[in-house]
Amino acid sequence: MKKLKHIWSRVAPVVGRLPGRTAEVLGTYLDDLLLLAAGICFVLAALELLGRPWALVTAGVCLAVYAVVVARSRRGGGG
Repeated sequence: MKKLKHIWSRVAPVVGRLPGRTAEVLGTYLDDLLLLAAGICFVLAALELLGRPWALVTAGVCLAVYAVVVARSRRGGGG
């Protein structure tokens, strides 16, 4: 935790100097980008381990999960 505070103390001033709403937009979409990156990692792992058919299945599941996450976020995170 101490290391994270040290890193954030160096990042926060830079984020504060970003022009306009750049920091707000980055914060809004960063979680989406991380979710997409995780999906890509799962698909590539399935391709390596199990082959193309399972990679396609994994991609479909990742897209379905992403759609559910987006739908929930548009409703304010409600169930």
